[in-house]
Amino acid sequence: MYSHPAPHPRMQKRKHTLAILFVCLSAFSLFMSNDATAQDYNVLQECMKLSNADEDINNCIDNYLDLMDDNINDISDYIGRDLPDAALDQFQLSQQAFFEYRKQNCLWYLEFSAPQTLAEKIAKNCLATMSQERLAELQSLIATDRGKANTLRGFYVYGANRNSFQPCGSDQRYWVEGDNEQVGQLQQDYLSLSTASLQVLYAELRGQIDTSTTYPEHSGIVQLAAVTDLKLPSDSECSLPKGATDKTLASRPEIKPPAVPEPEPEPAIAESSDPEQVLRAYFGEWLAECKQNKSSYTCELIVGFNGKDVEEDKRPELRLSRRANQRTLAYMSFPDREVDSPTKIRWRVDNYTFGDIVGSEIRVDESGTQQLVHEKKFLRDDLMPLLKGGSEVGVEVLVDVDDDFGDKYTASLKGLTRALSFADDFVASGGKL
Repeated sequence: MYSHPAPHPRMQKRKHTLAILFVCLSAFSLFMSNDATAQDYNVLQECMKLSNADEDINNCIDNYLDLMDDNINDISDYIGRDLPDAALDQFQLSQQAFFEYRKQNCLWYLEFSAPQTLAEKIAKNCLATMSQERLAELQSLIATDRGKANTLRGFYVYGANRNSFQPCGSDQRYWVEGDNEQVGQLQQDYLSLSTASLQVLYAELRGQIDTSTTYPEHSGIVQLAAVTDLKLPSDSECSLPKGATDKTLASRPEIKPPAVPEPEPEPAIAESSDPEQVLRAYFGEWLAECKQNKSSYTCELIVGFNGKDVEEDKRPELRLSRRANQRTLAYMSFPDREVDSPTKIRWRVDNYTFGDIVGSEIRVDESGTQQLVHEKKFLRDDLMPLLKGGSEVGVEVLVDVDDDFGDKYTASLKGLTRALSFADDFVASGGKL
């Protein structure tokens, strides 16, 4: 029987040393998450205390840098979930600028210091120090932001004419409003998790309860800032009011949104400034229209749909708004047509039919109907891969949700991949194609 040779004593010692380094780094990462003063920690000095071998010291610092980058990415994702599109674009630009500045600010040590082995350690220690400072800055940002919104724990129900939150131990309920993207995400998550109509789910929200704003059959509204958690309820996490059941919130009478009087028309306000740069290019039937407004770069990818007896100026249109880091918003427009529910709009790509898009929004005005699809995970993981891999996209508009057939429209997907590449290059390069 073959047996492995015993490891060399030096190799055993090195493995033991690296294990100690990893334990120390793991403990340090926990310390970092709770103490902003950790930016005073000198990684190079601490790693040199554990070993004199250059390879061990470099591995120690590399492992630390990996942990720091993971922490920065995690906290960046957390911050990004709370930001509206314009603010998120700027935050992501600042992150890109930080990583580029960190690299340029530290790697020049390789040319300045000698010998080369020492220069590498000094450069890596610079990267570690700047990472500590950035992480502490982002932690401070979250701490400041949390001061503006409370953590609300309770029960949430969403459905037809239902959008209610009831705090733990309270018999009061509140209508949920606030940031449109966060409210839409809360409703989308509810529909994904619930297994029955008007099922009660446990929710942790960040926001403020406003009792000065009235809503029918409610004690006020919740101004939602972010969704922290949504799941099946547990008695250990949230208690119902005395004498209530898990169906109390769902069994109350239906709530009809209050009638809002039509506002007086306001004179159109001209845009403050024209785009600084506009590029247009056709890729198959897709138009890519890219614009620069100050430091913001976006591209609109547009395709018209064909259908039976559709006039040229009334063709439905799909518009993909491409932002930084390949983020997308999708708008489906139907000129001169009123569609009051997304359940009446059925989507397909080639032979794959996925029906109506839950969580999308319908906006109707004098020009027609627009369906807005803004749920990030659905766009990134489901819709965009289908569009990029397909040859035709189709939508069917039903007169009634009980109908089996409606008006069908189709558009070509040929050229979309090249249009997306053009748009992403424009946005990522800051308009320097």
